[in-house]
Amino acid sequence: MKTFALAALVLAAPALAGCGSENTGAGAPSPAPSPATVTETVETTEALPPPTTAPEVACSTAALRLTLPEEDLPAPVVDVRRRVFDAAVACDYETLEQIALEKGEGFTFSYGGGTSAAGFWRDVEEAGIEEPLPMRALAAILAMPHTRNESGSYAWPTAYNEAPTDDAWQALVDAGLYTESAVEQMQTQGTGYLGYRTAITADGDWQFFVAGD
Repeated sequence: MKTFALAALVLAAPALAGCGSENTGAGAPSPAPSPATVTETVETTEALPPPTTAPEVACSTAALRLTLPEEDLPAPVVDVRRRVFDAAVACDYETLEQIALEKGEGFTFSYGGGTSAAGFWRDVEEAGIEEPLPMRALAAILAMPHTRNESGSYAWPTAYNEAPTDDAWQALVDAGLYTESAVEQMQTQGTGYLGYRTAITADGDWQFFVAGD
């Protein structure tokens, strides 16, 4: 009798388990889980255009950071000095030539010939073999204190003088226009300052911007 009762209990276990299920269909097997959906992500890389390279700036004033200090000058000189400085910083050769020819009978830009100051400066700048290059030199010397030349015009730099001081020579080195050795050579040769120099008359005539002798 004990054996029969145990067997009956074992047979009834599955039925009892089915009755205790919360599924709607009593005794119905639970649905098999849906297979996991695998989503494949494909990364696409669009071809990017090659980086553009900024064109080289030919003007020697491109990296120059200068301001034009105020000086005690006649109003016409102040005006021309400012206009020439701004055009030099911009390497605006045509505007510089226009200012050069506004007054007076001529303008000296070279001792080697040539008919166009704008063309001469552009050629020297683009060749890039002189030191210093003219536009950088023009902007730099106009930012220095002025002197008066033999004709009484307002001139730059102060080394352009019959008897330049040691400070005037050193200012050329400090501005990065000429090396110590180049300045010493000009001093010892007794030629005076032969670097880039410029002058404006009291009535605003830009007379020259030249180097050499």
